[in-house]
Amino acid sequence: MKDRPLSGLPQWRPGWQPLGVNSTMMGFCFFQNRSLLLTLLWTIWLVQPNLAQQTNAVSAQVAKEQDLRRVVSRALSSLGVFYYEKQEPAKAIRTMEEALKYDPQSVDIRTNLAMVYLEQQQFEKVLEQLGSTANLSERDQRSLTALAVSNFALGKYDQAVLFYKKLVQLLPADQVLRLTLAVAHHLNDEPGESEKILQQLPDDQTTQAQFHVILADAYRFRSKGSQAVAEYEKAVSLAPDLPEVNYRLGVLHSELHAYQKAADAFRRELKINPDNANATYSLGAYYFSYGNDPEQARKYFEKTLQLNPQHLGGYLGLMKIHLNQSQPAEALQLTEKAEALGTENEEFHYLKSRALNLLGKRELAEKELRIFEEMRERKK
Repeated sequence: MKDRPLSGLPQWRPGWQPLGVNSTMMGFCFFQNRSLLLTLLWTIWLVQPNLAQQTNAVSAQVAKEQDLRRVVSRALSSLGVFYYEKQEPAKAIRTMEEALKYDPQSVDIRTNLAMVYLEQQQFEKVLEQLGSTANLSERDQRSLTALAVSNFALGKYDQAVLFYKKLVQLLPADQVLRLTLAVAHHLNDEPGESEKILQQLPDDQTTQAQFHVILADAYRFRSKGSQAVAEYEKAVSLAPDLPEVNYRLGVLHSELHAYQKAADAFRRELKINPDNANATYSLGAYYFSYGNDPEQARKYFEKTLQLNPQHLGGYLGLMKIHLNQSQPAEALQLTEKAEALGTENEEFHYLKSRALNLLGKRELAEKELRIFEEMRERKK
């Protein structure tokens, strides 16, 4: 780019010199400053090696910092996985989020974090972490699953169709995946595409029932309770012994405050699968809260813990019964057994505070109450 002329002065051109300056004067100025020019060039030559050394030193420091950040990131990621395996998802999420700050380009950490978000049904955060298909390996099954389920749950059925198609290509023998793809097409106003998939699947009542279960799940995710109930009931009518369907129907009835219908559904589920810990707990919760039968509730809560010793709901249910029967010492013993499970649960801290308060341990009770209040405040 050529220099612009100064305002009010003609632009310099070869063979032209300003008025009042002759060649003799120009030569005099040049020879007079020649020694100064040579000194300047010599100084620059001496400084160049030092500049190169400084540049190399800075580069080495940057590389070292990057290496250290990756080390910290890997350590935090491992700690996050440890918390996840201990069933402390909130700690796992916080730790993995911190790990990602030190190495934002780590695909492994990002994927692990997305899978924990998925388990906690934080579907928007899954999409934020995994981004677009442009950055996604076509054979990354975990990421594809997280994106498919999250888009499906959020009602983004056009996107869900894309990811379920990729999963079906990876796992063509998985009938549930193909049924879910058919449901996604159905909800995306593509009945023809849905019907094509269904025609490729077995034409039996169990398959038809599974289609209605998946459709009911989609309606429930979108808070369409009455439509979800109708689909679950269609599934039960087609395949009365299909596991989990009565349990899901019972949960939905509970959310709609139809508690007797919920209890009936939980009982049907336990006839089909007596080892269903969630249905066992749910029936105990019904007897405790609405059946006015704490002893029957106790039996179901104890059975829940026999079936699944890591079921926090079973511990909380028994703690409530002990506190209602003025047995704070027994309730506090349960908090010790469930400490690792209940760290991130606000109700656990509230019940522990009540037990400590009844035992006269006021300072400890106030500490637990503060934790409970802080956790509730974070949810707002």
